[in-house]
Amino acid sequence: MGQLRKVWIGLTGRFAWRFRAAHLLRAFSRTEQGSALDMFAACEATPRRELRRKYFRHALDEWRHAGVFKARARAVGGRSATETGVDEAGVIVEHGIIGGRTLFERLGERDFLAFVYVAEADAVEQFEVYAARGLPDPDTQAALSVILKDELFHVTYSKHELERLTGAPPTTGTAAVVGAEARAAVRRIRWSRLKEGWLRLSLDIGHLMTSLWLTLLYALLIPPFRLLARLEPAGWQAPSADPRPLRLRLQSEA
Repeated sequence: MGQLRKVWIGLTGRFAWRFRAAHLLRAFSRTEQGSALDMFAACEATPRRELRRKYFRHALDEWRHAGVFKARARAVGGRSATETGVDEAGVIVEHGIIGGRTLFERLGERDFLAFVYVAEADAVEQFEVYAARGLPDPDTQAALSVILKDELFHVTYSKHELERLTGAPPTTGTAAVVGAEARAAVRRIRWSRLKEGWLRLSLDIGHLMTSLWLTLLYALLIPPFRLLARLEPAGWQAPSADPRPLRLRLQSEA
């Protein structure tokens, strides 16, 4: 599954970096910004003092990464201030408090740590594939190499803390988690992210099909009506400039 995912990242990444680099970088920026909001909320909610410090450092890292990606997006494809503001408003809607509860409150500390581990491990894998294939431009690749170091720390600490919280002997490095409870939490999060990804894909397909059907509707129905209108002696006419309601105009013409 890991190798298949790497192939998919390489194929889609080649297209994205060549034709939609600015869009991809903006998406990274929104994701990092949303993660920062989640980590700040976790910093407030956790009862564990040692984790509060790590969550806070993680949040600052994510906020800095969001700024780096946003700067690269502007350098690659420019964006107006209004469009950037809309993007940032979308982050608040997609992340943070949903249904009156933060991500940490919805998952609990154990599954939240599993979520952080899975999300950061996936990001590391994605960035490593991009770097190995030389897909981004040199300046973006240099930025990714710096960000990757922070992401590796996020994977390591979240894995260590998840294992410690579930009673497994904590291990070092970024290898798979140990302990039955920790592995079960990771499986739940991976399955949840898979379902969410499928729902997002379904939504995108729905938007695409809506645009396609509306285009066909206008292309197939509007031209015949335009041709039929030419058969009328007066053809299509502009709206009347008379401010009176249609009922009063018809009465005056009778």
